[in-house]
Amino acid sequence: MLKRICTAAFFIVLIGCSNSKQANEKNFKSAIQAYLDTVYPKCFVNENFPAIVNSDFLGRRAALRSLAKAGLLSEKELSRKEYKDWNGVLNVAIKSEYALTETGRKFYNPDARQTLSGDRGGFCIGKATVKDITRYTEPADMFGHRITKVNYTYSVDKLPDWATLPEVTSGIPALKEAADSANKPIKAIHTLVLTNNGWVHERLFTE
Repeated sequence: MLKRICTAAFFIVLIGCSNSKQANEKNFKSAIQAYLDTVYPKCFVNENFPAIVNSDFLGRRAALRSLAKAGLLSEKELSRKEYKDWNGVLNVAIKSEYALTETGRKFYNPDARQTLSGDRGGFCIGKATVKDITRYTEPADMFGHRITKVNYTYSVDKLPDWATLPEVTSGIPALKEAADSANKPIKAIHTLVLTNNGWVHERLFTE
């Protein structure tokens, strides 16, 4: 009889420890990992090709030129024009065309990102893994749901060799962050929502 009671108590403790609705690091880590698995492979440098570039607005030319150095794109100068700015300083305006190479097509997804003006492609690579849950708020009720805000870190691996080259990461800051994450994990803060099946990331939550 005593053996049966002990066995029953053991299973009760085991069930309690594995309750996916509990607010603990294990459940939060699992929920965030499920979200990251929907984000990665992540698509960097969202462009449709061939792409015509007239300036380096928001680092666009630098990013494309970086990919050209890695052999994912071809770069062709279409025109070059000298002009003086408001301070009389001589500048050069370069118009270039970038197109996918055979290597680039292996990593390029033409439907990587949906925008109001249509789909944009991107170079989709990597896998993210949660490293640590650094802190989280006490779960509270908001708009009829139980939520918590979680601070965590993650790293990105399974990147192709070209994605870690200095000449590439120097022109694509987000890719540099991913490439360096093995030694310097990326920090993030997201909200989790409690459901009948346990905790889920807010972007995966459905009523």
